[in-house]
Amino acid sequence: ARCMVLSSSKLQACVNDGSEEIACEKKIVVTVSLEHGQEASTETAEFLIREATDEAGEKRELLKPWRVTWSKSRAYWRYPIRYLQDVNSKPYEQMVRTGALRCYDNPLRAAELLTCGVAMSGGKRVPDSEGFCCGCDLNDILNGLPTRGNLRCGIEESAHCLTFASLWYSVFAVDPPQVTYDITVSIVRPKDPAASWQDVVYDETKLILSHQQPVAQAGDGSLRAQLVGDFATAVAPHSLESKYLVIPYRPESHIMVDQNRPLNNAMLVDQSMFDLSGHSCNKIGVSFTAFKRQREKCESSFGSCLKNQLRDLFDEDVVRKLSGRPRYLVGGFCDGAADMQMQDTSSGKTFFFACPMSQRHTSMMRLEARADDTMFVTNVASGGIVNATAESFQALAGGGEVKVLIVSTGPVVADFTIGVTNCSGGMTPSPAEMASIQPYQTRLSTFRLTTSSDGAGSFNCTATLHNAVGDLLDTKVFGVNVTELERSSGMQVEVEREGETSVANFSDGGSCATLCPSLVDGACLFANSCWDRLGMLAGAFVALVGAIMCSCWMAKYGLWCQLFKCLAMCCRCFCPSPGSGRTKAPSQPVGAGYPIAPPSAFGAPQQWYPPPAYGAPQQPYGAPQQWHPQPGYGAPQQPYGAPQQWYPQPMKDFSAPPRPGAVGWQPRKPTAARAAEMRTGGEQGGAEGREVTS
Repeated sequence: ARCMVLSSSKLQACVNDGSEEIACEKKIVVTVSLEHGQEASTETAEFLIREATDEAGEKRELLKPWRVTWSKSRAYWRYPIRYLQDVNSKPYEQMVRTGALRCYDNPLRAAELLTCGVAMSGGKRVPDSEGFCCGCDLNDILNGLPTRGNLRCGIEESAHCLTFASLWYSVFAVDPPQVTYDITVSIVRPKDPAASWQDVVYDETKLILSHQQPVAQAGDGSLRAQLVGDFATAVAPHSLESKYLVIPYRPESHIMVDQNRPLNNAMLVDQSMFDLSGHSCNKIGVSFTAFKRQREKCESSFGSCLKNQLRDLFDEDVVRKLSGRPRYLVGGFCDGAADMQMQDTSSGKTFFFACPMSQRHTSMMRLEARADDTMFVTNVASGGIVNATAESFQALAGGGEVKVLIVSTGPVVADFTIGVTNCSGGMTPSPAEMASIQPYQTRLSTFRLTTSSDGAGSFNCTATLHNAVGDLLDTKVFGVNVTELERSSGMQVEVEREGETSVANFSDGGSCATLCPSLVDGACLFANSCWDRLGMLAGAFVALVGAIMCSCWMAKYGLWCQLFKCLAMCCRCFCPSPGSGRTKAPSQPVGAGYPIAPPSAFGAPQQWYPPPAYGAPQQPYGAPQQWHPQPGYGAPQQPYGAPQQWYPQPMKDFSAPPRPGAVGWQPRKPTAARAAEMRTGGEQGGAEGREVTS
């Protein structure tokens, strides 16, 4: 058994109500400690009460003892919760492809003209719900950067719209925990004390003690029970004030929504991962403003700004649960024993979230029963409840306050116990409090009243006042007005949209060499904005066309033949044939009136002269040459290889008389005569040349 008797004594208990006589009676006082989870009948106490007053007011002697047993329920850390708003499980992006310059996201346009449309809330347009448009700017075109919608630059634009999934979570703030448990004291006494032992019939009376009602007594006060308090626990409760409790709420037909066990898919998530204003990217609660105003949105990947949502956390935890302890699911807290039930009542759904204690939790209870011995005086005064009022508050929004005004009407200073009990509608009051009040003075006590129901209505609670010995002095029923829970999804407003929900082949920046391995694939290069490689392809094409045109022009004007001849001469210059060598040039013949220029020394710079006259013998290969004008018609030719100088050619005027000293000029003769002279002169010139050279 997990119960211990801390002390036991007999004393004379007296009541001082301010009168001249003090009413005393002998009682036994037992103080016991109880562990949570203790079952009934594991510890009992028997008190022999010699006489008691029956319902008719007559004192009767008791021959049979009363038997008292007690039990304590399991203790829980109960966390009050406050509703904040609903958030979507997975906001996602939809894309609508349009033609170039046909995407509209100007918020000044009419709603029906916008590509994404708009969301409406309360008959008003939700700001920034029109989404945004993306195209290809100059940087995308020049550098071939990927676009949000994998656009074909110059051909397409895309509209990007924010849409919400069908599943919505309710978000609750978690307040500091309270200890909750009940102690049940059972009193079994004979129904007819005078009956024989064989025919005795017992009646059972139960007293319920809790932090909301710490004092109770049975019948005429023969037995009194009081909850003294709790010993400190060795392990502190879980700190959940920095987290939000999120529970799948709607639609009820969704597979994630479990009306009977709502914590099956609930999670406890750090508050730092939320932004209920909807103005932050990659936060739970993200909405239209954050999505549209994100930085570099058209250069970002599809679905950016919509990470780390509740659905993502849930999927991660399901995988993590298979290999260890989950991080967000409620099952990973309170050693997996977190408990929350939702009950349908006349006032709506009632929520309870609690963590059972796995360590010891010890409470102290005091029992008083009539007995013999010593004396103990307790000041007792009368009193009443003047007023009890409660302010209106919203369901699941943190509750409200109850103010109870009491007055002491006794002549002595006395202790009173003030509490609020019997609340309907799933409301939970704060624990009762004890107060010492001077004679004929008042005291205002404030209690916190929270509700675990999402329903609205008018409910009732009862304010109670007990004196120091546990007698109920007064009660007052007061009304509590609870307004309907105003659910809100913040800036996340549902809207129907049409479009693509993903980009299957989004490019994250692969190089053009990877995207288009073939340099001649112009369509691929254009679609992926590979302008550098496309420029190389165009340059190669232009160069090829230019080469063909140039070849045709050179062929037309015979430049190819001259080029080949030049190449052949270069080959003879740089690669002479074997056996070829230099020969000494013959000296220039003297005659026919031609002055002979001295030959240039070997290796000296040479001057250029025109080629010899027609019919003159050619100079040997490698001999230095000088340029001379062509001699007059009919003049004797210089021998081959003789150096030549340039002389001006005389004017050929056949009608004028010959100039003095002119060589080779004669008047025109018949053709046959001129031919004979030419042959004769040529032979003479050749003989003269031979004579000179010899």
